[in-house]
Amino acid sequence: MNRSILLIVIFMTSFSFSQDSTKGKKVETPIITSKVYLGKSIVVEHFKIEFIDVLQDSRCPKGVNCIWAGEVVVLVDLYEDGKKVERKKITLNPKIELQNRIGNLFFSEKLSLSVLNVLPYPNANNKPKSNEYYLLLDTKF
Repeated sequence: MNRSILLIVIFMTSFSFSQDSTKGKKVETPIITSKVYLGKSIVVEHFKIEFIDVLQDSRCPKGVNCIWAGEVVVLVDLYEDGKKVERKKITLNPKIELQNRIGNLFFSEKLSLSVLNVLPYPNANNKPKSNEYYLLLDTKF
């Protein structure tokens, strides 16, 4: 009798520990990004995004203490169905939160194109060469 009670208790506790801990919690969809190198382009749906230039990169380099965090300003051309729609100047700095970057390149009910970051980040020992720069582009449908 004691053995059967012990087996039932072990059986019941194993079920209580194996329950899904994410139940009732909202799980965020991961952000999937694409790289677009300087001078190159990427096609998303009927849009083409071309990374034209880095106009300014005054971000505080890694390994340096700065008074101002700086910012990076890039130039991006947006084409729709092969026709140039607009040239956008996008400024990214630490004060612009991630949720405010969503749709900074293009936004509609069906599609959101966002430049999330410009990499590589400057280093105290060397400044990135122009051919090393790339955009982290987020696409949401």
